[in-house]
Amino acid sequence: MRNRRTRIFLAVLFVVALALRLGFCAQKTGLGTPLERDYREYIALGQRLLAYGTVVSPLILTETDQTPSALLPPGYTALVAVTYAVLGIESFSSHLALHIVNALATSLCVLVVFRATRLMAGGWAPWIAAGLVAVNPTLLGFTHLIWETNLLALAVALTIWLGASLATRRPSSVGWLGFGLWLGLLAMLNPALTAAYPFLVLWPVVKQHGWRPPAVARSVGLTVVGWAIAVAPWTVRNYVHFGELIYIRGGFMEELWLGVCPEADTNLGTAFTSQFPLLNEDAQRHVAAVGERAYIEECGRRATEAIAADPWRWCRLVMRRTADYWLGTLFSLASADGLPKNLQRLLLTMFMFGEVFVIVVSLAVRGPVRAEMRWLLATVLSFSIVFCLTHVQVRFRAPIEPIMAVLVAVLASGAYAGWREGRASRSSHRAPRRMV
Repeated sequence: MRNRRTRIFLAVLFVVALALRLGFCAQKTGLGTPLERDYREYIALGQRLLAYGTVVSPLILTETDQTPSALLPPGYTALVAVTYAVLGIESFSSHLALHIVNALATSLCVLVVFRATRLMAGGWAPWIAAGLVAVNPTLLGFTHLIWETNLLALAVALTIWLGASLATRRPSSVGWLGFGLWLGLLAMLNPALTAAYPFLVLWPVVKQHGWRPPAVARSVGLTVVGWAIAVAPWTVRNYVHFGELIYIRGGFMEELWLGVCPEADTNLGTAFTSQFPLLNEDAQRHVAAVGERAYIEECGRRATEAIAADPWRWCRLVMRRTADYWLGTLFSLASADGLPKNLQRLLLTMFMFGEVFVIVVSLAVRGPVRAEMRWLLATVLSFSIVFCLTHVQVRFRAPIEPIMAVLVAVLASGAYAGWREGRASRSSHRAPRRMV
């Protein structure tokens, strides 16, 4: 009876999450209607993959250009291409299908996060985590984009569930190899989480074996082999086309330049309008003239020169982006455009700030935390580094929101339980002794 009630409540929570996401998407742009100007890279990549059989640069708009590209990872590109092949290129039905996939992805996070949290904590923590995911404005606020953000959030949630499962049972060699294959496939969708792979792998390994070198080396080695098998074909493809080793995507220098260009002192919107090829005709013509790889290398030179010329400015920008990443771009909004007037941006900022506030307060109240929470804290902190070094958007928090929900639920419930125990203990000490 209890399991049946749990399944019913979870199903209701999933339906609520799905309705919120589809409703937001319909209100934002209309289901099946993507943004006309922004976030068109994957739309272009999907069409060109169908036309040319390879991933062609989305920064060069001329239809005759067939220059191979390593700017974006291939996972979501393949999904868009298959959807276009079945339902028509940029048709209403194809974009409707992609929007529904987005909505389903972050709605399924509700179920995955519940199961992952239940492996780490009992009581109300799994329900709190699932509820936070269901109503999280950062997870539903990007359903309308033809982008991999929503699928990446689901993939991250599944990774945490797999890690927790490996940590609670003794996996075989096939289990570690399979975990590595999964991490490699996740990198093909988006390699941004790769910086956190050491923590995600060591968490279940250390839980199972402690820090015994032979056992740790064997489990980690098998995981690395699985990861290498998954990423090898795309790595070979990049080397053949570009003559250099590129890990999945090679656009870091462009992102670095967008975060340090002269317009970066105001806000990211100004930097994109003036520097990003798809939003600036002069930059577009320049990329078409020199090619994508030469353009990326040029961005790298300009970025390193700007940092070397004024390192303190870059440090200030990194510190501001770090605060923005964790507080919902609060500082950028206050310094550039004033506090957000748009209700969506205000809700996003308040929710993101609130998560960090609850985690910090819970850590302060609780003191030492469980090992799982330390690994997850290291995961979200390492994931944020690449964005703090380049540039920050609210969208970049969405992939780790499932982990943030787990952290908030487990740490807050643990802090509350510790506070109640402490209060009960103090009350028993203060109770007057019965006179004999």
